[in-house]
Amino acid sequence: MPGLGRILVVILEGHNLIASDVNGKSDPYCEVSMGSQEHKTKVINATLNPKWNSSMQFTVKDIKEDVLCITVYDRDLFTPNDFLGRTEVRIAAILKENQEKKGPITKRLALHEVDSGEVVVKLNIQLYES
Repeated sequence: MPGLGRILVVILEGHNLIASDVNGKSDPYCEVSMGSQEHKTKVINATLNPKWNSSMQFTVKDIKEDVLCITVYDRDLFTPNDFLGRTEVRIAAILKENQEKKGPITKRLALHEVDSGEVVVKLNIQLYES
């Protein structure tokens, strides 16, 4: 089924991520998914405040059901990657804010299941003409 539109996502940066390496830092990257679609940012070495500036886009298939999920990991070379938190935002909520602002929105999203950390994202949904 063709999509209803697309969402342009820019993963801008992270703040106060938890340290998972012995040096008190992490090598963080994000996995961003919506349904079966998935993109990753690059890894930024040795920081708790990474600046990713990573652009990606996803096809919007269902405005009511689609949820954008962002998970942050610490990249480890020889052991499994460590979980640094996750957050999600509903497409319906983004669309409402895009329409109110008449353009892209920038959000600071707190990471869940960890003690600290947030990601800053820029989001813009473009619906196709029906």
